[in-house]
Amino acid sequence: MDNLKSSIMALAASAKVQEALYPSFAAVGDELVLEFNECLDDLKISDLTPEQAASIEALDVFINQHSGAQFSAMYLENNALYEDSNWDKIRSLAKLVAKEMGWSLTEPAKQKHRIVTG
Repeated sequence: MDNLKSSIMALAASAKVQEALYPSFAAVGDELVLEFNECLDDLKISDLTPEQAASIEALDVFINQHSGAQFSAMYLENNALYEDSNWDKIRSLAKLVAKEMGWSLTEPAKQKHRIVTG
């Protein structure tokens, strides 16, 4: 659950904070959603309340609906974190997850995971 919390804090953070989490060469949006998807793989829905599960599902569904080639710039170009309104929606959904989980929004720790490069 700690990894999920860290991922949600990163997704809920401002574009400036998100960009600072990774090295300058990283595709930050891509890294953020990859981290979230990895957390979902380890999540036991049975451990959650219906409201918690629904908020996580809403975030996951939104990300999945905004994936594929037509959305690649949203994840691969770091300026999209600032300019693409879909990131505002992702942040709002992540904040809702934090609220449902009873987590106070805190600045996420700098990421130390693997970075996907070209």
